[in-house]
Amino acid sequence: MTKSDESNEASSYGSSTRDLVEKFQLATSKANQLLMEQEYQQAMALFYDASQSADEMTERFLTLLIKTAPSNSHRILLVEVLAWRLRYFTALYDYHLAVANTLTGLPREEWIARLETILVLSQSLVDKLLPFYREVADVNIRLRIKSVLTDWVNGINDLVNNLKTWGMASSQASRVLEWALDNDLQNL
Repeated sequence: MTKSDESNEASSYGSSTRDLVEKFQLATSKANQLLMEQEYQQAMALFYDASQSADEMTERFLTLLIKTAPSNSHRILLVEVLAWRLRYFTALYDYHLAVANTLTGLPREEWIARLETILVLSQSLVDKLLPFYREVADVNIRLRIKSVLTDWVNGINDLVNNLKTWGMASSQASRVLEWALDNDLQNL
């Protein structure tokens, strides 16, 4: 690859990143305006678009951090930060499930909906960790990521079982567990 090819590739990557940031800013700005005008459905759609842009930017930054980390110690530190964020989400499952178990009717459904939102966030984080697991050469980092992902799958499995035991349902929890099993996360 020539110097001009590298420059064009970097420029293209920077340009698309800039476009992604602008898309995020425009979507949130329009969504906030629509909220003020009480156009909730349109605002929700724009906030969703913004969240997708933010998620893509997160993935780009994580990839860049992993690739440019000066040492394996720095990479392990980054993996630990992500691992503890994932454990935080897993602890929130149990908290929301315990609260939902004390309620009935609509309040219970609201807590289950919150739980499902956290499930989607945790799945997104796991989706960000998987490429690192598959690409990293360092055995210690792979083992650490494997441990975190195994704990996460076990947590989702426990959540689905607890929901069944307590007579509650969450199709989102079942979908996330199915996604984890389809990606063979229990057998990494």
